[in-house]
Amino acid sequence: MRGFTLIELMITIVILAILASMAYPSYDSFVRKARMEEAKSSIMTTAKEMERYYSRNRTFTNAPDPADTDYFDIAFAASSPQDSSYEIIATPKSSYAREDKAISYNSIGILVRCDKATMRNCEHY
Repeated sequence: MRGFTLIELMITIVILAILASMAYPSYDSFVRKARMEEAKSSIMTTAKEMERYYSRNRTFTNAPDPADTDYFDIAFAASSPQDSSYEIIATPKSSYAREDKAISYNSIGILVRCDKATMRNCEHY
């Protein structure tokens, strides 16, 4: 006889399923970190643009809106930008519900990652 028996194929499928179930959480964690880093990069680019805008206009008021990423909405905080300060917040889009953290950066250079719903329980990022 040539070929594989049904039991050999089933054992191979079970082994592949076990390997996939072990690899997926690691892959998912990697993807979430990469998306968070993309949001951080967008915030830092916006911050550079804000500083450039301030050097030309001596105010942050009426600065251009930041650009969103595929998975995060990038926006100014409710009270920003003011004459001499701003705060940029990246919150996960509703289509990316698995992410429970948001990123905040302000004009004095503090970058934190917080709970997206309350913007509390922050940690330096």
